[in-house]
Amino acid sequence: MHEIDKTLAAVRRVTDEGKRGILVTIVGTRGSTYRRAGARAVISEEGQSFGTLSGGCLERDLGERARAWLGDPAPRLFTYDTTRTTDVVFGLGLGCRGVIDVLIEPFDAKHLPRLAREFRWNGREPVVWTTTLDGRELLVEAIRPERAIAIFGGGADVEPVARIAEQLGWRAAVISPKDMHPETVKERVDLAAFDAAVLMTHHFLHDAALLAAVLPSPIPYVGLLGPKSRGDELLAQLGETRTDRLHSPVGLDLGGETPEEIALAIVAEIQAVLNRRDAKSLRDLGGPIHEQTVSSCP
Repeated sequence: MHEIDKTLAAVRRVTDEGKRGILVTIVGTRGSTYRRAGARAVISEEGQSFGTLSGGCLERDLGERARAWLGDPAPRLFTYDTTRTTDVVFGLGLGCRGVIDVLIEPFDAKHLPRLAREFRWNGREPVVWTTTLDGRELLVEAIRPERAIAIFGGGADVEPVARIAEQLGWRAAVISPKDMHPETVKERVDLAAFDAAVLMTHHFLHDAALLAAVLPSPIPYVGLLGPKSRGDELLAQLGETRTDRLHSPVGLDLGGETPEEIALAIVAEIQAVLNRRDAKSLRDLGGPIHEQTVSSCP
């Protein structure tokens, strides 16, 4: 489930229980922070937290402040500055050295935050969402829909790929040759609905039929299980050549042996490719881990 959908579900959960809460949105960051602008959490009036803004300390502090903020339903800005060693949040154990601007939106069943009232997905297209306060633009986001991965295969190594993908909030569709013959996939599956396709049938002719269907599609990532030589044979049979979007062999070199380890390597590579990262060690980066966000807050 997409993080936005989890946030909306948390708002509904709080209001369905007849309780009040606050929607917290990070609208700007400076320096080192756990999450970037656009991260959200819902805090109930009892201090229960849904969503992740930090390693936990920020949520605990917000839980302590929530009841006081609920006394005034007006949205407000609040800033956590952990660059100062005297900051109260640093005392709670927040170890990043950065500044976090958050928008606090108190709500109840009759006064829902705008996100809960107006947000709607637009198919597979990103949704441009603007967070404002008193008519002032605080944050503009292009919110992508949940990642979707098609996994073609029916062996024991398929389930770990689907499970890890779903843990990341992706939609995973497992398409087994027993349920759908590979030669009918092009007619029966909307391949344009997927960001990635992984072929792991362990059957040469099945993989050939699947490649013939997937390669002409707009899917940005195509992974093929098996050695490079097997991939070359399949491409030669189809009269195709290698392109950057075909990953054969599929996955990163993580030393994987078990189905779970191989699945981790596959999903990690998809994550890197779709985010246009090279999957190098973070310690080797010459700059910040995340793109810097410019806050509109004072």
